[in-house]
Amino acid sequence: MKIIHFLIGLIFIVIVVPIVATLVPTGPVKFMTVTGNSMEPTITSSDIIVVDTTKTQPVVGDIVSYHHTFEENQRLIVTHRIVGVEIGGYRTRGDAYTKADGYIVTPEDVIGVMCFKIPYLGELVHFAGTSKGLLLLVIFPALILIVQELREITRLIER
Repeated sequence: MKIIHFLIGLIFIVIVVPIVATLVPTGPVKFMTVTGNSMEPTITSSDIIVVDTTKTQPVVGDIVSYHHTFEENQRLIVTHRIVGVEIGGYRTRGDAYTKADGYIVTPEDVIGVMCFKIPYLGELVHFAGTSKGLLLLVIFPALILIVQELREITRLIER
C-alpha cells in the first residue's frame, strides 16, 4: 500500500505539477509550452521553457518570449532569439530560420528572457489538453485513489 501511495505521489509530481505550472501564474517566473518549430533544434515543441519576467533589458543572443499581433488580429506569444537592437525595439529570429522576423518587437511586448528549458514535459502538457490525456492523467488516477480509500475505509469498518 505504501508503494502505491509513493507511486501516485511520484506521478503527481512528475505529471501534474508541470501541467499546473504552465496554467497558473507563478509570479516573476513563467512556465510556458512551445507549440511551433521555429526555435528548433534549441527548443522543441516537447519542451517547457522557463521565462524570467524580471529581465526587462534583453541583449543580442537572449531568447525572449513576447506578444505579437499577427494578421486577423491574432495576438499570440512568440519565443525567438534577439538578433539585433534597433530604434524602438528588438529584431528577432527563430533559430530554424535564416532571415530575421519582418517586424520589430517593442520593449512593452517583451514578457521575459528564457532561463532554461525542461525537455519532454511539454509533450505531457499537450497530451493533458486532449480528452485521452484528461482520462489517463486525471480521471483514471482519481478513480484509483477513490477505490483505494474505499478499501481502506471498508477494512477499518470491519475491524
